[in-house]
Amino acid sequence: MDELIIGVFAFIGGILRYELDQLIPSLGNFPIATFLINVLGSFLLALLTTTWSLNERVSQRLTLGLGTGLIGAFTTFSSFSLEIFKLLVNHHYLLSFVYLTASILSGIIGGWMGIKFGEKIYPQKEDAK
Repeated sequence: MDELIIGVFAFIGGILRYELDQLIPSLGNFPIATFLINVLGSFLLALLTTTWSLNERVSQRLTLGLGTGLIGAFTTFSSFSLEIFKLLVNHHYLLSFVYLTASILSGIIGGWMGIKFGEKIYPQKEDAK
């Protein structure tokens, strides 16, 4: 049953990723769409983990579907890796380094912001005192 839920949400996440990718204008050789999608996904996964997965009233299956399925399909490490490879093959060495570094740092910052925002929305029992 978990696989079916993940699959349904992954279908939605993949479609959302494609549609958003089509809406974001290109920025020269910089893969801005994948960059923004992955940073947003880092934020959303951290937010989801901080809030819903810790809330006993929210179904674990729903959390699994949204986290692993929807956000997992929305973000993509494979496109990120392929875009770095394409930049390197086309001799955009500095841009590939900037993209790699900016993606990792922004993903970490996005995740941290998701956690902090989640803690404000749904404070832990120890923090609520």
